[in-house]
Amino acid sequence: MTENLLTVSDLAIHYRTGAGPVRAVDGIDFTIKPGESLGLVGESGCGKTTAAKGMLGLLPPNGEIPRGRIEFGGRDLVPLDEESMRRVRWKDIAWISQAAMNALDPVYRVGDQIVEAMQAHITIDKKDAWAHSEALFRAVGIDPSRLHAYPHEMSGGMKQRAIIAMAMALDPALVIADEPTTALDVVTQAQILARLGRLRRERGMSLLFITHDISVVVQTCDRVAVMYGGKIVETGPVRSVFRVPAHPYTMGLTNAFPTLEGAQRELISIPGTPPNLLDPPTGCRFAARCPFAEERCTAEAPVFHKVDAEHATACHFPEKAEEFRHIAARNDTWAKVGQRLGEEVTVPASRAKSVSETNVFEVKGLKRHFPVHGGFMSSFSGKEDRKVHAVDGIDFELRSGEILGLAGESGSGKTTTAEMLVKLQEATEGEIRFGGTDVAQLKGKSLKAFRRSAQMVFQDPYQTLNPRFTIADIVGEPLKIHGLAKGDALRQKVNQALERAGLKPAETYLERYPHELSGGQRQRVAIARAIVLEPSFIVADEPVSMLDVSIRAGVLNLMRRFRDELGISFVYVSHDLPTIRYVADRTAIMYLGQIVEMGPTEAVISKRMHPYTQLLLDASPEPDPEIIKPPLEAVGEIPSAIEPPNGCRFHTRCPLATPECGWEGRDVKAALDGRAIDGHAFAHLGKATVEGLDIVIEVTGDTQAAMNELAAIMTDRSPALAQVARVNSRGSQLHVAFGAKDPPAMRQQEDGHRVACLLYS
Repeated sequence: MTENLLTVSDLAIHYRTGAGPVRAVDGIDFTIKPGESLGLVGESGCGKTTAAKGMLGLLPPNGEIPRGRIEFGGRDLVPLDEESMRRVRWKDIAWISQAAMNALDPVYRVGDQIVEAMQAHITIDKKDAWAHSEALFRAVGIDPSRLHAYPHEMSGGMKQRAIIAMAMALDPALVIADEPTTALDVVTQAQILARLGRLRRERGMSLLFITHDISVVVQTCDRVAVMYGGKIVETGPVRSVFRVPAHPYTMGLTNAFPTLEGAQRELISIPGTPPNLLDPPTGCRFAARCPFAEERCTAEAPVFHKVDAEHATACHFPEKAEEFRHIAARNDTWAKVGQRLGEEVTVPASRAKSVSETNVFEVKGLKRHFPVHGGFMSSFSGKEDRKVHAVDGIDFELRSGEILGLAGESGSGKTTTAEMLVKLQEATEGEIRFGGTDVAQLKGKSLKAFRRSAQMVFQDPYQTLNPRFTIADIVGEPLKIHGLAKGDALRQKVNQALERAGLKPAETYLERYPHELSGGQRQRVAIARAIVLEPSFIVADEPVSMLDVSIRAGVLNLMRRFRDELGISFVYVSHDLPTIRYVADRTAIMYLGQIVEMGPTEAVISKRMHPYTQLLLDASPEPDPEIIKPPLEAVGEIPSAIEPPNGCRFHTRCPLATPECGWEGRDVKAALDGRAIDGHAFAHLGKATVEGLDIVIEVTGDTQAAMNELAAIMTDRSPALAQVARVNSRGSQLHVAFGAKDPPAMRQQEDGHRVACLLYS
């Protein structure tokens, strides 16, 4: 179809403030056709979410639309009153928000919330609405029984899929997804995107996908609109825009993204920040940060120029796009912009840095278990309290002058490991040997001395800086605690740390407070605080996950520079393998409390010996438009760490699992539940009860027929499962028995590359 479902024309959205209107969106135009997916990308503060909320009438009280049209299905939505807009929401245009936990009412069961959304718009009784909700949950891959659960009883990925199910409830023509995967790990993100894409194709709906992550847009959307400073600066087919970007801002975004499958290249950060939209510049909004800006750019706003039939850019020099792309791919090009703005562009250190064979610390048999108490009545049962096996026996070392990557999904134990390394958590078992001493034994002065050598940079710079301290106080506090400097010497060391972290000149930041800085500047302050003591090693826990793409590159380059200039070793914790590939010398892959593969980063990425490593790589979106990855759907979620799987902990999701990998009754139960979720009825099988490693299944018909039905279900799940299961008939029950297996040990391969998998000798 050529007729547009949505046409946005000259849309402006302002926020009224005491200082005047903030022009968050300042005249944008775009269209979405039926069944089409449009990505809206740009840094934080560029107006993406504001534009989407304006379409649904969800602006805050001080928001207003002074001009423009939003035509949906031939009707302008701008003049509609609240009641008319309420009829449009969910039924015609649905919304998938960024934070699933905030989108679900914590005191209502999830199913009741979906039913309520349906009954608010159409006439349907509760029984039919509940049946439709069950079908929706099956469509998004959730057991319909979870409709009875409260939001806190569901994982992050499950909550987000429940929100998608709610959005699909009334078969809307358009779904607006606002950063729907930002808070999720890479595997859950891939499954959500695959499921959303399949539902979009099956139901013929359109999608407006809002994100700052161009790699997600490349793998998800048909077309893209790049926003900057409240305006769209480039638009066109995704693969055309990101293969041959024509606007310098788009070029900067693509240069700041690390690749996973392509050749290694140096990342380049865009200096500066988006303009203040309370008083936006008169010319091109990007001129202040653009390496190609001329006098005309600051005086005259550019109009859109055609690059080809569907690709257009708002730049004064579209004919120079190819020349600009070559120049924009060099770090020194953006370094000049940084000098102009008084901001340092961090140039990455050489990759030729050699790593010492001397170890900074050694980890042996490290475990961290958290007790799960069963409540008051369980104390009389005599049963042993259960434990969360957060970290369950890992061994590794950090070498001097090395950046070690620690990768894995949420729930793998990465952050728990990181906090034990700096003694923010106590180990249950095992050793962390630093300087020949077990860190667990350190107390008093020796512990204080260790704190000077071990620092941590946390994920969220908003929560880890004291809002009542100035930047000078925050960075200088470690020096005061350790009595290393005071007076002028203290100020000099603080200035030096800030400037090393790229905050130049330091004097302009000393008396400011955290809320007066951008997110990237706050994270650089956190890094300055970590390096001011010049420690032996720093643990960086997801330090760039909350930062815009334009800022990430600078922070990652800082880590490499500090390793070379100050000799600081790093443990870099992340679920983002492209950034790990960019900074880490070696990488350890963690799964459910254990390390399953470890070795030189390029070897781990290229050989990907463990099936879990392959899963992480398959799930990582790729910003290169030449690389098309197949959708990743049916890989499930990471199991509970309270009762880890038998044998290899990954066998429940592994496509290559063998009969020796540790199958058990819970795997049979999962296969039966999976059939039920898909809507299949059982002819001869009834209730199934897991008993330890075994499972007991009620027979509702002929016993032999029940055994044949069960064998078919197990074979469909995995031939290895059917091969190892010992099925016996006991009256009206089938008893399926399995043997206990130990997790596979790490097996040495070559060049320091080790893998814990039975597929390797």
